[in-house]
Amino acid sequence: MNILGLGGSIHDYSACLVRDGEVRCMMEEERLTRVKHCLGLGGKVFRCRAADYCLQAEGLDAGALDLVVGNDLIDPVYYMKYADSIQLINHHLAHAASGFYPSSFPSAAVLVADGRGSFTGFPAERETVTYYFGNGSELSEIKKVSGTDTLDFGAAHDSESGLTDADMSNSVGGFYERVTTEIGFGLLQEGKTMGLSPYGTARHTDAFGSFYSMDDEGNFRQTLDQVKELRMYIRRTLEAAEDPEKFQAKADLAYAVQYHMERILVKACRYLYNVTGSRNLCLAGGVFLNSVANYEILRQTPFEHIFVQPAAGDAGTAIGSALYGYHVLGGRARTAVNIPFSPYQGKSYGPDECAKAAGAFADRIERVEAADVSMKTAELLAEGHIVGWFQGRSEIGPRALGNRSILADPRQAAMKDTINTRIKHREHFRPFAPAVLEERQADFFDLGCPSYYMLLVPPFLPGKGEETAAVCHEDRTGRVQTVSRGLNPRFHELLVHFESLTGTPVLLNTSFNDNGEPIVETPHDAVSCFLRIDLDYLVLNGTIYKKRKEGGAGREKSGEPPSGHAGSEAWPS
Repeated sequence: MNILGLGGSIHDYSACLVRDGEVRCMMEEERLTRVKHCLGLGGKVFRCRAADYCLQAEGLDAGALDLVVGNDLIDPVYYMKYADSIQLINHHLAHAASGFYPSSFPSAAVLVADGRGSFTGFPAERETVTYYFGNGSELSEIKKVSGTDTLDFGAAHDSESGLTDADMSNSVGGFYERVTTEIGFGLLQEGKTMGLSPYGTARHTDAFGSFYSMDDEGNFRQTLDQVKELRMYIRRTLEAAEDPEKFQAKADLAYAVQYHMERILVKACRYLYNVTGSRNLCLAGGVFLNSVANYEILRQTPFEHIFVQPAAGDAGTAIGSALYGYHVLGGRARTAVNIPFSPYQGKSYGPDECAKAAGAFADRIERVEAADVSMKTAELLAEGHIVGWFQGRSEIGPRALGNRSILADPRQAAMKDTINTRIKHREHFRPFAPAVLEERQADFFDLGCPSYYMLLVPPFLPGKGEETAAVCHEDRTGRVQTVSRGLNPRFHELLVHFESLTGTPVLLNTSFNDNGEPIVETPHDAVSCFLRIDLDYLVLNGTIYKKRKEGGAGREKSGEPPSGHAGSEAWPS
């Protein structure tokens, strides 16, 4: 069976192709439009380019599809070309399927939490948290929490209400979102709040506890009045802070919402464990891009094994929709494939495509000869150079996992500020991830399981944060990527060489993009970005390039303007 899954809602559109139960290709629309989250594109998303990309990668046309499945929150413009054939399923169900089916668990508890999901059948009521149990190919709903969406409720347009179109009651994701926007970050920038929180203090944690309730039965409650009170509390706090104190005031607010987010999710998972008795847990929905909270769930609940797939937000519902189509709508049994789940689901680009991309900029880049590209790259990194690393199939989700990455030496403490300022053009407090050899992870981190997708943030072991200061966050933690030889042999080899030169099996890894633009997808994207930002070298599928000392600094030979879009930033890459 060939099944196309479409994902997203009013942002983060995506497509996934499943063939005979195996995820064969997945692509996020933003990587092709070059507009972060596809915000502001309106009707232009009707092209559904990600679907064409997946079909072409597998050598298929639309006539070869047995099913097209999406979730019922996708803007209908996105699936216009499949309107006659698409089957729509519940949004949270698509999230749950995206978390459970790619896992290695025969059965598992499944928790979905986001800002808002499908309508629940009542006026302006939408799902916010849903508890499931997965067993074999079945996903059974245990319980659902829903809230009132002011976008569909007249109160949002009443100037006396103090509410906005974006407010939701009883929404864990909405709680975090409100704090994020009130402290000055934009839409879908909750990752900045997570990155800022370690700089804060517990000054507001008691006050924040009055803005919601969470019982032992999994019921999160936050009324619209409490949302309004939260908003007013934050505004008063920031208005009272003098300019030199603004940063600390915002950090203290970020600390408070992060503290309570962790408390809420831990209680939710304890309830789910009590109901299911399972030792396995799958997490899905944009809330679980909060990798700090994920680690606390692992640490503070009885669950022994946790799986969060790398595209946990709305883009990942394409995977869930396609696999639900195969196992439930198609009636096919679930078998173990892609274990552990590979995040590298983009298509491959061959030598000709890479050579063509480099050739378009031949007056501005030149090849660096190397007998062993991996060893030469390790040497460049050990010398302090910053390298763009483009290899193989692109990874899904907002975090670069070693195929579309910017890499650097983590031993240099100043490297964090250098990359934030010189390369990524972003706030000074934003952290970078440590990519560590799987064989050496236990020597650096207090973490007893792999973190292949950068979705867990454990503490460094004593002394190891100092050894890799550029990737050690303010609270002595790191958003770990466990680098496996099986999942990514080329990146693993690079780390092995770097360790042989330096004694340190860790690299600084961040996404290959400038601030506000999507991660690069094509060789052309990679070369263009390399020339726009202040990288030292580019490794393009086994060839090293550097910038020519002389040559035009203008546009590429085609005359096209540089790609990119100064849009919103997701959970930090």
